[in-house]
Amino acid sequence: MTQFSSQDFVTGQNYDVKDVLIEVNKKQTPFTTFLLSKTSKATAPQVHWITEEIADSAVSLAEGGDAPAFTKDTLKPLDNYLELFANTATVTNTAQYSTAKGISDLLAHEVEKKAQAIKRRMENKFIHGTKGYTAGTYTTAGVLAQIDATNKVTGTIADNLESVVEKLYDAGVSDNMLCFIPAKLKQELNKSETVTFLAREKFLGFDVEEYITAYGVVRFALCEALGNDTLFIINPDYVEMAELIPFHAEVQSANGSKQSVFLETQAGVQLLNPLAGAMLTVE
Repeated sequence: MTQFSSQDFVTGQNYDVKDVLIEVNKKQTPFTTFLLSKTSKATAPQVHWITEEIADSAVSLAEGGDAPAFTKDTLKPLDNYLELFANTATVTNTAQYSTAKGISDLLAHEVEKKAQAIKRRMENKFIHGTKGYTAGTYTTAGVLAQIDATNKVTGTIADNLESVVEKLYDAGVSDNMLCFIPAKLKQELNKSETVTFLAREKFLGFDVEEYITAYGVVRFALCEALGNDTLFIINPDYVEMAELIPFHAEVQSANGSKQSVFLETQAGVQLLNPLAGAMLTVE
């Protein structure tokens, strides 16, 4: 992990510390860790994209037949706001220049802890967030809000998990499926005969398990930010984290006998096709 050193600070200097955000609390924030590997550059606090749905317009033409009538494909404009996430790490000069056992640089330690707090908030918002803009504050729509309504299923995990997977299969995006699931529902899954365990592997620093379903192989990653009654499956090829302000640390001006570092990023989730995700709410 990159250490943010307090030595030879230049007030106002800006440091790119994205690798700190990537490395901290990976297992507690798997969805955000995944998104940090799927970053796209934004140019404004509101991002726009278009989902193109290919209409069922092809025909079998009779010999010598006329050209079929033109069928317009459906283009759906979508958008999301990018939310500002920030925190400030501060230590007194007395603490900074004292020796703490196992900590060579207290300010660096504080930066890491504040980065953990930012990442936990990002995890919550990237999953459960609601899009909005009030009093100069942008709030981002989480992935659950961006999933198409027809791909939202309710019921038990034993009876309905395959129905959720089938949604991605029917949409033609079942070639790559990643499920985020809380431990409570994972236990229920393990007890059911809905799926067959295939393998266990590491994925971006956290554990995933592969299961075989009738509609393809699904990788499962534990994600406690979901709560106890919700899981979702996405095709990773259709998900990005739009980033306007990269995660950075800015040294603050001296203010008495203390040192401060301001941490900030502005980002949001883009589910490029609402049918590339599906969710199950357990009742």
